[in-house]
Amino acid sequence: MLNYLKSEFYRTLHSKEIHGTAIGLFILILFVNVTLGLMRNVEHFPYGITSFSYSMLVSIPMMYCYVASDVAVMLYEPDRRNGTMGNSIAYGFSRMQLFAGKCIVCLAASLVLLAFALPLYIGSAALLLEPAGPTTVRDMLWEVPAISLIAIASQILAVILLELWENSFVSVLSWLAVMLFLPKLLLAAAMLLPFGREVLMNIAMWMPANFLSAGSEVTMSQCVTPWSTAEGMARCLLSGAAGILIFSAAGVLLLRRKEV
Repeated sequence: MLNYLKSEFYRTLHSKEIHGTAIGLFILILFVNVTLGLMRNVEHFPYGITSFSYSMLVSIPMMYCYVASDVAVMLYEPDRRNGTMGNSIAYGFSRMQLFAGKCIVCLAASLVLLAFALPLYIGSAALLLEPAGPTTVRDMLWEVPAISLIAIASQILAVILLELWENSFVSVLSWLAVMLFLPKLLLAAAMLLPFGREVLMNIAMWMPANFLSAGSEVTMSQCVTPWSTAEGMARCLLSGAAGILIFSAAGVLLLRRKEV
């Protein structure tokens, strides 16, 4: 297992896909803040402030899940196509070892990406924009621990789906179905069905796609986030922890039955 991890960390370090993801993310961050900075002195342009820049991330906490899952896709989407998985199993690694190793490598790569992207985001906004507005650095920093477990759960799900399906497009659609479409469908059912509304609503409001959007009110005049209260932070952490346990257990059960 240790040898597999070493080889995967080396491969990740030299992966063109992950380098491209990092460069694209950094360019996007700079583009946003540089553009806002250039426009800050334009008359009647109210968005050249740090609050607006920060709010673009704070108002879309699921962005962490999208990026974390994209890391998994960039690293392991080519595995079945180029035979890497078959070679690893031929060397004596079990599917469970490969699953665990991929999750660990994806998490490590995501943490490194975050360690560079977040300071770049905050630093470029602070340097180029006027420090004003309701959304602050504190809101951004608290967003990281609040969403961390949810993002890890979404990444584990991405790894599982890439292992299960031959087609990466189907894997992406399946991820969207579990993380976005199913929560919204349950929420709609809870509001429309004449029976079982309370049970369905309770289930739906523990799903990140629902409670993160319902608990957020991030505008130019106020910043209310789900993690700004102890109860909201607890819901974020418990939901993420439950997702990690559920997806990991599902991965173990499904991958044991999956033939190479």
